[in-house]
Amino acid sequence: MADTPDRVHEIQRLFLHHADVLEGFILALHPDLSVSKDLLHEVFLTLSAKASEFRPGSDFLAWARAVARLKVLEHHRRRKGVSRLLDPEVLEAVVASADDAEESWADRRQALAECLKEIAPRAREILELRYAGEALSPREIAGRVAWTSGAVRVALARARRFLQECTERRLLRQGV
Repeated sequence: MADTPDRVHEIQRLFLHHADVLEGFILALHPDLSVSKDLLHEVFLTLSAKASEFRPGSDFLAWARAVARLKVLEHHRRRKGVSRLLDPEVLEAVVASADDAEESWADRRQALAECLKEIAPRAREILELRYAGEALSPREIAGRVAWTSGAVRVALARARRFLQECTERRLLRQGV
């Protein structure tokens, strides 16, 4: 299947959505910030070039991490006379732990989504104004909802505390 502009655009959108996770993954494998940023750029270019190889509905992040791992290994091979920063066994352990961490975050995101359904409508509105879409400051939110900035800050703190406690309760019930 050929790389269509829509397919490449979708891969690039997914990359941008997961860029922070991928950058952290690469940095764990090669803890030199400038090299890690270069490797992240190489991963972006490779994923864009190989967009037709990605199967929609499969795990994009696992695919992208596999490409990132290969890019790190290529970097180590290119720099033969330089000692490796990570032993290959350690490298594999980091890769394996990244899969576990992603699964843990998936459980946490699911629990958070369920807790968001339980929060009071006004608190949800304040959270959405703060963290979604426009990402307004407490002062800007106060102007929108006719509250004081202090009241908005208190509402945000209470909503965050509720979500944290609710998420932790759900995870404990699930044994996560």
